[in-house]
Amino acid sequence: MGGPGAGRRFGHLILALPAALAGAAGLALEVLLIESAGLALGYGRSGAIGLAVFVAGWALGAYAAGHLRTSHRRLLGGLALLSLVLPGALELALLQSASRWPGSLLAGAVAVTAIGVVAFVQGLFLPLLLHVAAARRGATPQSVGWLMAANLAGAVAGAALGHETALYLGRVPLSFAWGALAALAAALAALLANGLAGEELAGEASDPISREARDAGHGPAVSNSARRAGVAVGLGTAWLVTLEWVGLRLGTVWIGGMQAALTALLVATLIALALGAGLVSPLLARLRGSGGLHAWLVLAAVFSLWPLVAGGLVQGTSILASDSPNVVRAFVLIGPALVPFGALVPVAYRATGSAAGTTTTGSGPRRLGTLLLHEAWGALLGVPLAHAFVVPRFGLSGAVALGLLFAMLLTLVTLRGRLRLATAAGLGLLTLVAARRPAPVLAAPPLANPALAVLAFDEDQHFAVSVVQDGLLGERTLMTDGFRAAGTGDDYRYMRVLGSLPLLLHPAPRSVCVLALGTGTTVGAVALHEEVETVEVLELSGAVLQQSPWFDEVHGGALDDPRVRVTLGDGRRTLAARLAAYDVLTLEPLLPDSPFAVYLYTEDMYAAARRALREGGLVCQWVPPHALERETFRALLDAFARSFAWSGVWVFGTQVILIGAEEEPTIDPARFPQAEGDAGALWPALRELGLEAPAGVVARFAAHGSELPQTARRLTDSDPWIVYRPRRTGAVLLADLPENLAVLREARAEPPERWLDAAGPE
Repeated sequence: MGGPGAGRRFGHLILALPAALAGAAGLALEVLLIESAGLALGYGRSGAIGLAVFVAGWALGAYAAGHLRTSHRRLLGGLALLSLVLPGALELALLQSASRWPGSLLAGAVAVTAIGVVAFVQGLFLPLLLHVAAARRGATPQSVGWLMAANLAGAVAGAALGHETALYLGRVPLSFAWGALAALAAALAALLANGLAGEELAGEASDPISREARDAGHGPAVSNSARRAGVAVGLGTAWLVTLEWVGLRLGTVWIGGMQAALTALLVATLIALALGAGLVSPLLARLRGSGGLHAWLVLAAVFSLWPLVAGGLVQGTSILASDSPNVVRAFVLIGPALVPFGALVPVAYRATGSAAGTTTTGSGPRRLGTLLLHEAWGALLGVPLAHAFVVPRFGLSGAVALGLLFAMLLTLVTLRGRLRLATAAGLGLLTLVAARRPAPVLAAPPLANPALAVLAFDEDQHFAVSVVQDGLLGERTLMTDGFRAAGTGDDYRYMRVLGSLPLLLHPAPRSVCVLALGTGTTVGAVALHEEVETVEVLELSGAVLQQSPWFDEVHGGALDDPRVRVTLGDGRRTLAARLAAYDVLTLEPLLPDSPFAVYLYTEDMYAAARRALREGGLVCQWVPPHALERETFRALLDAFARSFAWSGVWVFGTQVILIGAEEEPTIDPARFPQAEGDAGALWPALRELGLEAPAGVVARFAAHGSELPQTARRLTDSDPWIVYRPRRTGAVLLADLPENLAVLREARAEPPERWLDAAGPE
């Protein structure tokens, strides 16, 4: 009873646990490291660089595991020890270097090294597990598919649990915790390997061309097959990561850019790949020779078009409604395109052994490691090319076409005979179809709203940027991805306050920095102050800058002012290089609980802001009380107040504006224009805001920072916990604004006496 088939099934089952644990730990560590690497590499490129480096490091680790000449039990034991120590230590080194040498090449090198080393260690697992499976006499070419499916299923759990656990632990403790889980996976595998024969992983038995195959005259056939399969894995990986990048960008518009949405996209991607490894791979394994690879290629090519048509096919249906689970929405958008790619490595692995007709124990890990090595150059080719070159020039449709170009090259290199030419011709036709498709994000609900008329649209490596005319509100709005960043309506009047309030409180604001351009409303307000000599605008997205002419009415042509210059790139990284450069720094980034903007609200960020100020300088920060839950709002106030010797809170309408300095500012009546004719456009602009006299500034003062409540958990770079808090939806959101304003009422304080004197009897 049972027989060999039952033994293999039992082998799959017993090894699935360490494979899944390794996948969970590896994915969670990947996310943590890449998120932290943004501090060193800049958030415009950390995702692309981090993903490429992690996949490449993982592939190198897999290759090494298949070729090292040592006991597999000894390797698994060493892997357990490394996993206990390395992840947490490297996360700590990354954070420390980014803090000590912000924006430097050294900090960037530490970040890349940390990601690559952790990935290398994680890449050791699969070939070692395959060796254990082979030694247990339960391995076949299908074992690769089952192990990968288990590994990817574990990664799904790692993505979900990583989001949940990050709410309770800082990044360094969490890295040690996930490292401990990886160590447990290695220890379990070592326990399963205990007592097995075949100590050596390398040597004659491990050669990809077994001695029996060579004796049978099959050596050259296996070698050529292995080379073609390796190229297929490399180009297939480039194709896969390109589609993953498309899915991330598309999902950000459809679902949102908050951490929960990004986690859902990652989980959906992993589910798709696990389905491909566990279900598609066994089906393709029934085809002989290169038939499996050819069938995979056709399947992947057809389904890779899915992101371009998914929105139109399901638009208006309940499946992508806002109340559907995020994971379901994410899978509908990108899952079908990625499912075939889960079968790529198992299919290629089978192809490398089919010519010899043998599956010797030693050859398995080495063949797998050699195949996975090709993922390294595939990832390093696909992600940077899509991120930095194709999407900014040709959009997401162009990125899908790029993937099909990789498929054409894969066809020409790996297939033979008439199949090659026919398949390449079909792929060329699909490439043209993809390239000519309209931008898929335009079908997303935020842009497909019938009340909006899209006036301009552009994509760069950071955002899909749209200018829309809102027929209901009667205003022009700038949208970054699906988020209403700014517009011409009265709701954005506070942006002009951000430009003028700190300048009125500073005795001589000569040099000003505005972080985040948006519609240019804030920099337009700054430019009205004639005493300002230089204004530097720090903006991440070139596409946002390109749309600035649509908003001349709110920035008044400020970008043509010779005093104003725009610096493109990650704002915080740029700020780190500006020491004692500004009198006033005003910050107006995206929502503070978004994963990309949170690092512009931490205590570490404000330390960098202080270094960028001249003596007597001021920092001005916007906080949106209507869009934040109470604990998040309190954490933001606390981080700001802790960071400055003096800080104050002003309320304009429903928006909160914080100002920090080394000492309490002086309100000087001489700093205010005395009459409309004396200051050109400045006086009427200030009068519209209620700031034409000191009384207006004093009347809107709400509290001293020292009186604000402190939170038990501080908001820092190493623990940006607010991004992991669940966001509420529905009518309960209406309670956020009054609850947050109540926090300010509890800390309410009278303005300083000298401010009241400056304000006069009003």
